[in-house]
Amino acid sequence: MQIKRIIIALLLITTFSSCDKLFNQAEEAASNTTMAFEDPIRHYYPLIRGEKLNVSYKFKNTGAHPLYIKDVQASCSCITTNSFDRPIAVGNYGYITLEFDSHKNIGYVEHHVLVLANVDSTYSNEVKFATNVVPDPLYIKDYEEIYYEQRNTNVDELVEGKAKLRYYIPNESKK
Repeated sequence: MQIKRIIIALLLITTFSSCDKLFNQAEEAASNTTMAFEDPIRHYYPLIRGEKLNVSYKFKNTGAHPLYIKDVQASCSCITTNSFDRPIAVGNYGYITLEFDSHKNIGYVEHHVLVLANVDSTYSNEVKFATNVVPDPLYIKDYEEIYYEQRNTNVDELVEGKAKLRYYIPNESKK
C-alpha cells in the first residue's frame, strides 16, 4: 500500500514538473505582439473563369514577442491557405500563401482574409484582394443553345401552373 502511494506521488511530481515547461511556452505564446503586412490590399488583372490565382502576402513580426499564426480564415470556400506550424521570431518575415479557384465565380470578386494570431488588434491583420472573373471567350452560347435550354425547362408550368390559365382569380371574387 505504501509503495502505491509513493509511486503515485512520484508520478504526480514528474507530471507537474513537466507541465511547468508547457505553461511557460503557453505564456510566451499568449503574449501579444504586432505584425505588419506589405501591400495588404491588392487588385489583380481579370481571370478567365476556371483559372487559379496564387496570392502570397509577406508580413513582418514588428512586436517584442514571437508571432504565432493560429488560423487563416477566408471569406470564401474557394480560397485555400497554407498551414503554419512554427512561430515567426521578432523582426523576421513570414508568408501567407493563398490559392483562389475562380471556377464558381463570375464578375467582380473581392475577398477578405483574416489572420488570427497573438496580436493586439484583429483589424491590423486583415488582407484583401479583388479581381474580375470573365467567361471564357472561346466558348459563348449561341441563340440556338439558349433556346433549347429554355425550351426543355418548361418554365410556363412553373409560373402558370398545370391549368395554364394565364391569369389568376383573387379569393375575394370567388364568393
